[in-house]
Amino acid sequence: MIAVISDLHFEEEASDVISGGGKDIIFRRNLDPKAYRSFIAHMADELRRRDAKSFELIIAGDLFDFSRTTLWFRDELRPYVSLDEVSPELETKVLGLLEAIAAEPPVEKTLELFRNLSNGKYLAYDRKAQKWNEQEFPCPAKITCLAGNHDRLCNATSRIRSRIRELIGLKGDQAFPHYALFDDPDVLIRHGHEYDKNNFAIDLPDNKPIPLKIDEAGYSQANFGDVITIDVAVRLPFLFRRKYGDDRILKDCVLSSLYLRLLQFDDVRPQSSLLDYMLDVSSGGFSAEEAWEKLVPIIEDHLAEIHDNKFFRYWLAKRAKPWAPAELDLARGLLKLGGFRNRPAREAARKISHFMMGGEPDQPQLYAMREELIQNNKVRLVLAGHTHSPDVCLIKSDQEGDRFYINTGTRRNVIPSTPDGRTFGRMRALTYVTLYSKSEQDESCNSFDYWTGFTKDW
Repeated sequence: MIAVISDLHFEEEASDVISGGGKDIIFRRNLDPKAYRSFIAHMADELRRRDAKSFELIIAGDLFDFSRTTLWFRDELRPYVSLDEVSPELETKVLGLLEAIAAEPPVEKTLELFRNLSNGKYLAYDRKAQKWNEQEFPCPAKITCLAGNHDRLCNATSRIRSRIRELIGLKGDQAFPHYALFDDPDVLIRHGHEYDKNNFAIDLPDNKPIPLKIDEAGYSQANFGDVITIDVAVRLPFLFRRKYGDDRILKDCVLSSLYLRLLQFDDVRPQSSLLDYMLDVSSGGFSAEEAWEKLVPIIEDHLAEIHDNKFFRYWLAKRAKPWAPAELDLARGLLKLGGFRNRPAREAARKISHFMMGGEPDQPQLYAMREELIQNNKVRLVLAGHTHSPDVCLIKSDQEGDRFYINTGTRRNVIPSTPDGRTFGRMRALTYVTLYSKSEQDESCNSFDYWTGFTKDW
């Protein structure tokens, strides 16, 4: 039996916390380890029910999130290089980020669960004693991690690879693969950023089959998503604190709300909706004019800093549109019109920021249809995550049977938007896929189960 999860995004949170006067401003992005404990226990029950002889957990990319942390701004060192160009200084910094992530209490406990699984142990719930007890896992278990885009640096050096493997209970320093391919069941698993031009460094050929092995440069080189995450999405809360100061943010309800939204933004999809999310007034806590007034100085500072960033301007022209750098200059001019109650400038900024942050996301199912293994009827399923949008989509059907693209979603918070993209909500999401071999089915056929759920408290 094979279980597939993706996009866990273990993150460093401590540097974002603002505390004072008995009040804390914090947004917990890491999922409670109880969810993983229950998931592993459920897998054990399913293995016994099917009398399965082996179990493999595929973590399909973005296990550790090396991008989403303000610790990058302690110096000018950035990861905008190919993996073979990572310097000793950058390696040391990445290892430091990894340790900071692993030290987060929810992450620390979840990693312990993974290490136990690798060692053949898990926690099962004893209903009589009403507690969780350690037990032997019902069959040999294996964990396989694919490299994603937010953990692209996991393959940078031997030291980084070996430390990550140690944290999840694996040995050695082997590179993390970019795909997993199985015969029984016949399935291809990727992270999915290959289907996203903003987060993959090379362009896949249009209207041509996608080979199983894609040019390594796509995975090794830095991409537009790297700079958008680090020096845009993560830079903004850093600049916000620098501009207003922690004491003022703690005392001002509008500033507190805006700071929290800047921390939450990583869960918004599409991420080009940054300004729409910041100006969402559905909570009733403030008006769009009030939010805009507070944000304009931050945006001005940010545009001034990033304006001459060659890496950003190169990818902005390549991925957004050729004239996007000119819009960057236009955005700076619009802000000079004044922030408060300036609706024309505010609405124009919404549109410009949308393109500056990558525009509309690609449709991954259209890429999955072009997988060479799908076109040649070599696999029945293509599994990929990355977008945080769970989905099951028919991508081919003929006399040989149905073929599906399955998006493995995420295991974290999600911030959905209304159809017009102007207001947003909050939920928690959990998605996983289980794949069964012929020996694990009474009908002697392959099958999959797809489970996705959302939790909303109010």
